[in-house]
Amino acid sequence: MRILNQPLRLLPTLVIGAFFAGFFGLMFFGVLNAAVLTGSDPKAPAAVSTLTKAPPPPAAALAIQPHRAMYSIKLSGTRNGSRVSDISGRMLFSWADDCHAWNVEQKMQLRFFYSEGEVSDTVSDLVSREAKDGSSFNFHTRRTGDEKDNNETFHGYANLNVGVDGLGTGEAVYSGDNEKRINLAGALFPAHHTMQLLEHARKGDKFFSVNVFDGADLKGFSEISSFINPAVDIKPTIEKASSGPHSGKEKENQMLNVKAWPIRMAFFAPNSETGSPDYEMDMVLLDNGIIKTMTIDYGDYSMTADLVEVKSLGAAKCSSDNAVPHS
Repeated sequence: MRILNQPLRLLPTLVIGAFFAGFFGLMFFGVLNAAVLTGSDPKAPAAVSTLTKAPPPPAAALAIQPHRAMYSIKLSGTRNGSRVSDISGRMLFSWADDCHAWNVEQKMQLRFFYSEGEVSDTVSDLVSREAKDGSSFNFHTRRTGDEKDNNETFHGYANLNVGVDGLGTGEAVYSGDNEKRINLAGALFPAHHTMQLLEHARKGDKFFSVNVFDGADLKGFSEISSFINPAVDIKPTIEKASSGPHSGKEKENQMLNVKAWPIRMAFFAPNSETGSPDYEMDMVLLDNGIIKTMTIDYGDYSMTADLVEVKSLGAAKCSSDNAVPHS
């Protein structure tokens, strides 16, 4: 496991990278540079044309529920030798539809308690925009914490030439203080990974493995191997409204009363030669793309994010024209 021998101050940064890699994400990060959100990075290749015809979206794309969710995060287990004694935190997550792209926002706050008595706070934000045809991806990531040496901000874009199998070949470009280029092959961006995962689950497939680039860290893409268990029906979910005229009142959330798949995911570093994953994740993925719960196992300890509240963002009002701007 990649964090077992890391100094204490590095643990929060590595953990947050894992959550982003598994969740894909965009954040309540504030207004970003227009180059990040529109794909107008000055170093980006010139557009081939102003409009290109998008391929038909995967069946799962039609059922994705745009939403905003709140998760609570806690320590769920430790093994002998673990230096982490407790974890608390929360995560805000948003998946929105603007007709041409999926806009995802994520903000996570974590507090780590260590057996030596130390406490460490970390905040991490990620904003991304992913074209619905899977051809382009823009991202901006920021992490801040108690240790200034671990603070980092980076942004960039990635392009893929998508084949008939839905996978693409292209390049990811990081800008700013961490300029670098990474070749991508047989890859997906995170929203399309979720949609293809749903497609495999609905067909009854048990295994799905692919390279995924999400811009969550500087290492590039991850090879994600997913083991899909049979679908389950989850119990009706009752929530308390946190605001508005019905604040404090309980009601059943219909968005969560759908079919779900327990999925085990293993994350491997690019070109890994060890045969062992960096970390593993168990999650319950709903038929509409909402994640109900997620546990990440690092070997010496594990942490869980449980859904506390989720609200619909509504479907975008789009024209019948299927043309998609090319970034």
